[in-house]
Amino acid sequence: MLPEPHNKPHTVATDSRPFDLGYASLYSRWVELDVYLFPAAILLGALFGFIAFKAGLSTDTSLAAGGITMLVVRPALLIASQLDPIYQDWKSVRTKTTAHVFTADGVELASVSGPTLLRWTSISKVVETKKGFLFYRDGKLATFLPARNLEGPAEAELIRKFIRKNIADSTLRG
Repeated sequence: MLPEPHNKPHTVATDSRPFDLGYASLYSRWVELDVYLFPAAILLGALFGFIAFKAGLSTDTSLAAGGITMLVVRPALLIASQLDPIYQDWKSVRTKTTAHVFTADGVELASVSGPTLLRWTSISKVVETKKGFLFYRDGKLATFLPARNLEGPAEAELIRKFIRKNIADSTLRG
């Protein structure tokens, strides 16, 4: 029988897999920028093409300048938008979180470098997906608890109780 929330701490043993962290980065707010990057690349390409045309270049050259700008700017913006999630993933893999301990104070992340307490007051949002729980601090991914590490629906419900009691902005499946 699993303990009731906040009567005593609850520990979930975890392991870090690169695919889990890649999945978690999909929920980064930086990835949402892609919606705005495509129109920005189009506008920038059009601007460069217009400037080239006004500078006296031929129509073909102006179109080529605009097209090349779009082909260069869009991938550059996409790569730039992924740098923060990739860095966060690298940081998470490096620390190799071995346990998430849920307490009344917060979520303690136990790792080889020592424990780190992620206080409930510092967690801005929690999102539950099919693959696990994503914990955010100041809009950035703080930790990911893979669902495969939970012992079953009862343990997932216990984690949800901790979250419901302490986090106002949460999107939970159960």
